[in-house]
Amino acid sequence: MKNLRWKPLLVLLAVFAMVAAACGDSSDTAAPATTAAAAETTAAPAEALPGEGVTVNMARGNWVETNFQNAVIQQLLGELGYEVGEPEEIAPATFFPALAQGDFDLWGSTWPLNHDPLAAGEMPGGGIIADRIQHVGTMMASGALQGLLVDKASVEQFGFTTLNELLDNPDAIAHFDVDGDGKADLNGCDDGWGCQKVMNDTIAANGWDDRILQISATHSALFTESQASFEQGGPVLQYVWTPTAFVGKLVPGRDVVWLAVDPSSTLEGQDGVSSVGDACTNDPCTTMFTPSDIVISANSEWLDANPAAASLLSNFVLDPLAVAVQAVAIDSGLNSAADISAAAADWIASNRAEIDGWIATAIAAG
Repeated sequence: MKNLRWKPLLVLLAVFAMVAAACGDSSDTAAPATTAAAAETTAAPAEALPGEGVTVNMARGNWVETNFQNAVIQQLLGELGYEVGEPEEIAPATFFPALAQGDFDLWGSTWPLNHDPLAAGEMPGGGIIADRIQHVGTMMASGALQGLLVDKASVEQFGFTTLNELLDNPDAIAHFDVDGDGKADLNGCDDGWGCQKVMNDTIAANGWDDRILQISATHSALFTESQASFEQGGPVLQYVWTPTAFVGKLVPGRDVVWLAVDPSSTLEGQDGVSSVGDACTNDPCTTMFTPSDIVISANSEWLDANPAAASLLSNFVLDPLAVAVQAVAIDSGLNSAADISAAAADWIASNRAEIDGWIATAIAAG
């Protein structure tokens, strides 16, 4: 892939020329009169872009799949003249307070249904985090399908169709109890991720604390553990989201299925139904998580001060399939900053016609 650099759009050049004039004399004696004027060509200075002189402090989530969309945002802001440094990797629980107090300007890694609870708390100096930040646009509408994957063999062995039924069966609990503490082990989310809180809150709200435990560690390591268990004929109870490369390794409908929960057991706002057909233990399939938009979040004062950026970010749309393709590429080893930057540049080049409209609108707004 080529790493393309695109020059800012709508740069206007004006050229002025002086016209030579000849003067005549009406006397009887004709004498040639010539007035010579030196022609000048003056180029007007290029029109300043709205982001020139402004440095942007970006962050990105601490899961590698989100690097691609943040790299695209970084390069698009550059087309408006902003100077954007390399986004800092950070967990959501740490990011939102830092965003509210102005340590960061934005990121493109927000899943509102998971992350809004993390922004509901108070700032150290007073005030609510959520009052100082904004979600901008809808970058990937319903782009994040999330839930628990369970191996098909275990479903067939114990016959459960929901997590509720699994936890009502002591034999099934023992089957998923890896460490022998009497609880089913759920390989879950990293500390500080919104999904960790959603699952722990769901477990607590249903009184399942004595029957299931979420294991929180690096998600990729937990998934590798689940994949190894599957390959050895063991059980799988694993949190996964999309778009990601994970579902290309343990394939829903082939190796595993989404584990439904009773709709009455979900948290408020997390009761959406996913259309996955036979790839779920139940139809309709409620997966504990409503499919979430993936959006950009920014500091409210920064947005007010940068209307061009606010316009661009509100119009920016990204196909979740493009992110999934890059997730597979990242998983295959194309995971360096240069690789991801090149992939972002290629995506921008492939969508140039639409992006030109976003840039023009943003320049007008600025």
